[in-house]
Amino acid sequence: MEFSKEAQAALHKMIHHTKGVDAKQIAEVLCDSHKTVCNYGNLNMDYLPSLKKFEAMLLLTRNPAVLQVWAHKLNFVLVPIDCDADKHHELSIFEAMMQHNICNGQVNQKVYEAYEDGVVTPAEYEEIHEIAQRMLEFITAVDQAAYKQMQKYTANLQKEKV
Repeated sequence: MEFSKEAQAALHKMIHHTKGVDAKQIAEVLCDSHKTVCNYGNLNMDYLPSLKKFEAMLLLTRNPAVLQVWAHKLNFVLVPIDCDADKHHELSIFEAMMQHNICNGQVNQKVYEAYEDGVVTPAEYEEIHEIAQRMLEFITAVDQAAYKQMQKYTANLQKEKV
């Protein structure tokens, strides 16, 4: 198995083009030599860091270039948000809302296509129905996540009263 050229180029970008962090700083954090870290980012070499070292580079540089390449390969979008690690629950609500919005656009497109000829075929209905069901799942996930956060909030209020 090979590391894709796109991911290799993104790793190069992470190592050599991250504002405020250079390859020497990355080498210090990884306890690797500067040359080794430069080799990780060399597009002409097949020399890669371990996952542990990659994670350390990712956390140090905060450069999601490789993650973005991988997300696109899986037909996902990497969306930046202002969210502290202790507020990760907001991310799941946000992700569910984004997925719902994506499905909304998809169902709008399918309905438009289905009605172009004035007839909704069984196959067109199935496509619309499938997307609509996913929309229901995502909006239910949003509701459940918000409900859990409300419960935490009211529980904290009850603790303060006692």
